[in-house]
Amino acid sequence: MENEAEFYEIEPVSKSQLKRDSHNIQVLGKRLTALSSDQLSRMPVDEAILEAIALAHKIHNKRSALKRHYQFLGKLLRARDTQAIFTALQAIDQESQHSIQRHHRAEHWRDQIIDKGIDAINALVDEIALADRQKLRQFWRNHENAKTDAKKIQHSRLIYKEIKQALDSG
Repeated sequence: MENEAEFYEIEPVSKSQLKRDSHNIQVLGKRLTALSSDQLSRMPVDEAILEAIALAHKIHNKRSALKRHYQFLGKLLRARDTQAIFTALQAIDQESQHSIQRHHRAEHWRDQIIDKGIDAINALVDEIALADRQKLRQFWRNHENAKTDAKKIQHSRLIYKEIKQALDSG
């Protein structure tokens, strides 16, 4: 009687759902091959997966061979617990989002400093205590006094670099 209850509680998975799951695992394999070596080293994958990823990098130009290899990589991944891999990928994606946000914030402050000068520098230093007011003022003055566009771009990059350094250390 107990076996019958267990039999009726298990829901069969549809063939379409199995195909969707298989496709999602294959997409996971493609994402793993797109990671840098530093990011890949933080993934909880075994040696067989790492070898398959390395092989995918070698056969990159052959379209049908690469497609078959992604299917093989998906097969290897289906035999493993992929939840830890998905979690690690999420962490990398969040790091990327934070990095992009810091980049945009630094660009915004650079543009403000170039447009508004000392007032923007003071506002930045009020917000980020680690920002070097003296260097930023010097870079801004050099930008203002630059005669060529190339020099303006150079000083603009120095302003960005100083702001980015302050954002990263703060």
